[in-house]
Amino acid sequence: MRNDDSDMKIMGDDYDPPEEKDDAGETAQQLEKQKANGNLGRARQLGAMMAEEVSAVEGDAPAAGAALLTQRRILLAFAVEVGFEAFLPDNLLAETAQSVFYETLRKDAPDFYEDLQESGAFSFYFLCVREGRQVEQKVGETYASLCGRPKDEALAQEGEALYRRFIDRVQRFVEGMGFLR
Repeated sequence: MRNDDSDMKIMGDDYDPPEEKDDAGETAQQLEKQKANGNLGRARQLGAMMAEEVSAVEGDAPAAGAALLTQRRILLAFAVEVGFEAFLPDNLLAETAQSVFYETLRKDAPDFYEDLQESGAFSFYFLCVREGRQVEQKVGETYASLCGRPKDEALAQEGEALYRRFIDRVQRFVEGMGFLR
């Protein structure tokens, strides 16, 4: 097969390539701004607080079993992540809060952290969010399915309520901590 480059266009001396964005420089400026106004510290504090909240959850029926408790905590961790993205002023702060959240879980609840890392549950929950319709209901139904009881309406309602409660909790903490926009 012959290579034919007759359709190649050669840029002349007057070609001015588009300017490349200096993302690293912009990120560094944003980091300095968020550090100076205290938002970065607040995001770190929020991440640690929410990790403690998730770790402390026993639920209404702690004797129901370790697998159910793990699924409950995974759902709450997902809700926290969605809450960070929804309510924090920018992605840098959301990523900071998430990083501290997971690092705190890794140190304070290593067994749960491992379960969370090995679980594919977030993928199923993200599908519910991306679909955009009846998100809370779909998350609840997914929770019941992941608990091995897809037809259990009460468990689906519990999942829906847990998701809503932790999204609201993140929002209240963000509002109460005084993040600057």
